[in-house]
Parts: sequence; C-alpha cells; structure tokens
Amino acid sequence: MIKRIAFVRRNPALSADEFHERWRGPHAELARENPADADHLLRYEQHRRTPRDYERPDAPWDGVAIQWWDSLDGFRRARADPRRAPIAGDAAGLFAPDGILEVLTETEREVIPGPLPRPDRVTKLVCGVRHRSDMDVDAFHRYWWDVHGPINRDTPAVARYLLRYEQNHRLPDDYARPGCDLDGVTVEWFRSARDFFAMAIDPESRDTIRADEEKFLDTDRLVWVLTGPEHVVLDRT
Repeated sequence: MIKRIAFVRRNPALSADEFHERWRGPHAELARENPADADHLLRYEQHRRTPRDYERPDAPWDGVAIQWWDSLDGFRRARADPRRAPIAGDAAGLFAPDGILEVLTETEREVIPGPLPRPDRVTKLVCGVRHRSDMDVDAFHRYWWDVHGPINRDTPAVARYLLRYEQNHRLPDDYARPGCDLDGVTVEWFRSARDFFAMAIDPESRDTIRADEEKFLDTDRLVWVLTGPEHVVLDRT
C-alpha cells in the first residue's frame, strides 16, 4: 500500500467557500463513483484549511488530499485509465493550473499513535518537508525517523501538546518524477488550534524543535496547512 498526499490550491476564479463546496461535493462524488479507481483506491480523505489559517497571507494552499492506494502500479494504472476523464475534466476547473503539489509516500510511520477512538474535534498540521541541500537524501530520511521523531515523542515539553504524530516518507521510486521536490509529509494532531499555537510560542518546546529542524530540514521551504478533522470521501479498507 502507498499514499498520495497532495496540497491543493483553488482556481482563482473561485472563492474559498465555492472551492470547498465543490471539492467536497461534486468532485468528491466523481471520485467515489469512478470505475477506474474502484479496484485500486482504498481510502480518500480531504483536509480543509481552517478559517483561521486563511488569515496567514504566506500560504497559498486551500487544503490537502490524502489517498491510500493498493500499490504504485495500481495508482499508475488508474491514472492512465481513460475512464478517469471526468475527474480530470472537473479538476481543470477546480484547481489552479499549478495548483497541485503531490508526493507519493510509504504508508505512515507512527511516532505518537494517538488515542483510540479518535476525537471528533481536532486541529491538524499537515507539513511538506524538504531536506537541507548539504544533506544526502538517505541520511535525511534516517535522521527524520531515528532522531527527530523520538525528540517529539520523548520530550515532555513537546509531546504534551501532541495527540498524534506521523511521518510519511517519499517513495524511492517517486524521486524520478519531475514537478515535486518534497521528501515527505508530517501530520500532527492537536486537541485544538490553541494547543498548536501554544506549542509554537512555548520557549521550551519551540526551541527544542527548532534547533533540531535546523540540522536536517530546509526550514525556509516548509509547506504547511492547518486543517480540521478529515472528511472521508471513501473507505474501502
């Protein structure tokens, strides 16, 4: 199983409300009913950017689509299937011409698994990451999992804010695909936006994470969005 994680930006002719209504409604329905995806697409979530995050002017993304596919080969076959034309046609009017930044990843690695059952009301940070230019990609992935993940889990000043923390590492086979230089995506769950911002300004947690991020991330090129709970379009798992 693999994942497709896509940061999406709306067609500039659409307001944010118009985009989200169409993305969650007619576009999602096309995905649910399309026969080309039926044998390979296992789960599809939409993550809508929160109204408060829209107050942040330096983030162009409107949300994040996360999909689980049975395999890389299944994903590629579905993408090439002419029966997907209705989805592609609708996407052309829904998203900006350069409005999709997608990365194919392994299944998520859980650093902090989080509670079961999941709470109904959460705030999520979905963040696309890139390695430092002076760091080897393999070394980056090792450091992200072996060092940075445990710092989040084992530092009380950080972990107390987190409900769940997962890493999604880019597939080695996806690095040959042009148009994306993300190395992966982290997803962090918080009880509320207040907890996220509290962690961001708490010197003990902020300085611990920031100091470690400087060791392996291109911190000037992070891509992040705050969202609410996921909207599940389909689930065949």
